[in-house]
Amino acid sequence: MTTESPRTGARQRRRGLYGPPPRLTRTSPLTGRLVWHIGDWGRASEHIGTRWEEIAGPLARERLGPDDQLVVLAATPTLMAEVLASGLPHADALRVWREDHRLAVEPLDFKWSLETASARQVSSETLERLLAAQLGSLETALAGVRATLGLEASSELEPRDGRFVAPMHPANHAALLAEPELPTLLLPVEPHEFFQPLPGWAAARAVARLESADLDRLSSIEAIERYYRLGAGVEGALSRLHSNLFDTEPARVDAPALIAELRQAGKASTLNTLLVYMQQELDKRKALEERLALLPRGAYPFGRLRSDLHKLGVPRSVLDSRGALGRAYGEVTREMLAAIRAAGQALVAEGMTAPDALEKLASQPSRWSGVGTEQARSLAARLISTQA
Repeated sequence: MTTESPRTGARQRRRGLYGPPPRLTRTSPLTGRLVWHIGDWGRASEHIGTRWEEIAGPLARERLGPDDQLVVLAATPTLMAEVLASGLPHADALRVWREDHRLAVEPLDFKWSLETASARQVSSETLERLLAAQLGSLETALAGVRATLGLEASSELEPRDGRFVAPMHPANHAALLAEPELPTLLLPVEPHEFFQPLPGWAAARAVARLESADLDRLSSIEAIERYYRLGAGVEGALSRLHSNLFDTEPARVDAPALIAELRQAGKASTLNTLLVYMQQELDKRKALEERLALLPRGAYPFGRLRSDLHKLGVPRSVLDSRGALGRAYGEVTREMLAAIRAAGQALVAEGMTAPDALEKLASQPSRWSGVGTEQARSLAARLISTQA
């Protein structure tokens, strides 16, 4: 048996993150990527990532030396906005300290999971490119650090290779076994304090009860994260399913109460049963949403817009630009979809079911093509005036 190199192990580990998740069935183990997939019904990864970015800075400060300074980009909105606008890769924070007469700078990137981490993200070369951009807000922040540390304003910057700041978690320990050279600062996290403020926590407690588990009594960060992701996913699914098909904002739902109702109806006798039911209902909902989204394009095709704009005298420079036409078509179809949604909301308010309302709206293509034509006229007038 050959020993796999860490770099090869890391590649194989990351390769396993992509592609379809394992199939959800009434008996499938609720672990790994399947749990992440279900959690994404309710944006669990986004909530967890945002929460970690909020607390990783203060936790990291506790581990820094007394003379170290920490510049967290997101703590200063103008700085964060300028860095994002640059389009350059960047870490979440900079650890800065005095070294002789120079200002040493180490990038720190906050990652809940190390599974997608790459040392290039926190390399000195990546940091050098960001510093070379001479972003005003970043230079102002570093000037303040120089003053705090008693350095001259012209003192030289010395970029260093950085580290990932991640929680102590079995998955992160496994990632480091596969790639031990990954530069990392692991920090302890109290899981209840971390997860309780997040959307979906009440639903997480409800789904845990389906497996006879008391979330408040669990102590393992891995177990608590698992139930949080599953609960957030179920809440997201319920919100989507209880939202009007024609609304743009999701409905607020009492997820624990709805889970209890589904359990009484025999659709949540086990956690897997509940999740399979949610998946089936989401598939039906997705089909309706996709059909709704296609109504504008079916009623007013891309070629029709180009033809109408040509007849209305829009300059050839616009008509021959796929980018300009694509943006124009997107604007027209958005307005058409808004009109279709408004009509659908009115039909539902009158007592029609969403599928029946969608069917009726789909049977009126001339009505929606008329909306598209009107939008094209308005757009043409604007385009002609800007070209004049």
